[in-house]
Amino acid sequence: MERVFDINYRKLAVLLLPTFLRRPLLVAFLHSGVAPVMSLHRLFMLNRTSSLYRLRMSAQVCYLRRMLNDAFPSANNAIQIRDADRGGRWLFACDADVDRTALSIEDGGTVFYDRGAIIERASGFEVVVPVALKSPHNDMRLRVLLNQYKLLSKKYEIVYE
Repeated sequence: MERVFDINYRKLAVLLLPTFLRRPLLVAFLHSGVAPVMSLHRLFMLNRTSSLYRLRMSAQVCYLRRMLNDAFPSANNAIQIRDADRGGRWLFACDADVDRTALSIEDGGTVFYDRGAIIERASGFEVVVPVALKSPHNDMRLRVLLNQYKLLSKKYEIVYE
């Protein structure tokens, strides 16, 4: 199917020209007229390639990991995805005076988390990235790519190791 889009416009323009009109000046004129079409075809092929790549990717862990490692080739396939693991014992307490967001404190093996963190534990994952890639630009690129491909119900956290 790829060969359908392999078109040599310069050759096609010359072949469509009658043989008695094939002079060097007229052929050069045709090549200059075909140049914008060739430029549009190149843009089309780039867009087609990127669209096919995006369609091949899904929210599965293997595809997310492949997509991130393709986006950051300097990582040498070191970007990993793992389940979010929250250790310790879970303590739940309801107190109207305590702010719910203030309950995210880890204290000596006992973990206090708010409701959002409990939900995140059930459906979240961690993206393990090498420390060499830690920069605001790379962090933003990672978040954009993950938000584009992950399921909406999933939460993630970027961990630099």
